[in-house]
Amino acid sequence: MTFIKNCSLESIKSKLLILYLLNVTDIIFTLLLLRTGLYIEINAFMASVVESPIASLLLKIILPAVLLIMIYFRIQKATAEQLKKSNLLISGAIAVYALINLSHLLWFAILPVLLDNPLFLPLLKKH
Repeated sequence: MTFIKNCSLESIKSKLLILYLLNVTDIIFTLLLLRTGLYIEINAFMASVVESPIASLLLKIILPAVLLIMIYFRIQKATAEQLKKSNLLISGAIAVYALINLSHLLWFAILPVLLDNPLFLPLLKKH
């Protein structure tokens, strides 16, 4: 709990890295799950982007890296109150991405059951 509440620059730097890694695992997990034919992208914006793995990787790996680096350099000039607010927002984003990644892991866990179920064979034959 201390890590979450800690709004020091060093703590926020670590949280930005965690946020980035969760973002990267999100797109990797999404692309892998989409290949099964049993999973769809529910984010309307990303649904068209994931049709191109290259575009997906650029949008979810390169762009966030640049943005998070820019945020980190900007946040170095922040006041204590701004650091506190930034910490809250970054921690919230980490929580959301952690839940998204947990959802992906649950899909991976049930995937073997779905693949063995004859009801899902027609879906698999489409891919």
